[in-house]
Amino acid sequence: MPRNPRRVGAFHYMQRVATLVMTVMSLAFVASGMKFALAARPDALLPQQFAALYGDLDPDGLAEIYLRPQHPAMWIMLMILWVTVLGFALREAWPNKNRPDLQLADLLLLIAALTAGTIWPWVAVGAPLVGFLLCVTMLLALIAAGRRNDSDGRLARDPTLGVFAGWATVLTFAAFSSFLSDAMPIPVELATLAGAILSCSAAIAIQLRLPNNPAYTVTVMFAMLATAATMIETNPPIAVISVLSMAALTFLLVRVTT
Repeated sequence: MPRNPRRVGAFHYMQRVATLVMTVMSLAFVASGMKFALAARPDALLPQQFAALYGDLDPDGLAEIYLRPQHPAMWIMLMILWVTVLGFALREAWPNKNRPDLQLADLLLLIAALTAGTIWPWVAVGAPLVGFLLCVTMLLALIAAGRRNDSDGRLARDPTLGVFAGWATVLTFAAFSSFLSDAMPIPVELATLAGAILSCSAAIAIQLRLPNNPAYTVTVMFAMLATAATMIETNPPIAVISVLSMAALTFLLVRVTT
């Protein structure tokens, strides 16, 4: 049965609109991340009712070292993420007859991930649990985008998805560790250990579902290396946990690259 040309045209129009929205959200994601990382006091940029809550949070929250880098290695991690996301968005936004637009469902999942990634650090300042749930939403949307069975598989193989999902995995469980440390009277080292165990388990499960994207495990391992470099002087136990977590993922990287 021939397709309705008008319906096909409308679908392609929605694809282009979604691609442009994804590009705009990529710019917003990078701009938000840069603003949060470079601001002397992020709470000063928020409404007063949220800023007042900022002081009640644990200043040693692990998630903050990924969002407000204190070491060159973590800055390199963020720069790679931002450049990769921007490059991907601009490439997809530029029309190319040899490269069709991503499917609409893929674009919607990417828009959801970018939106959650844009707003969650600011929300987490005043509402850690809501911020953590937004971070989880970002990670789940990226996993879903890479696992869609009716997709052409292009996104699942793209290193951009691997880098973004790898960063989101480490950040999500760092946010969980921070929330756990804030919500319960336990040492930050114990909360970090719980987060590291969950992070490694999740990384293995996610990589096995993205077998053609080794950039995922490489990003997770580099993020853990940057964590160790950041915390080696201020909190050596967390640095040791990060190194052990990175070592545990080595066999996974060998498996997906051979």
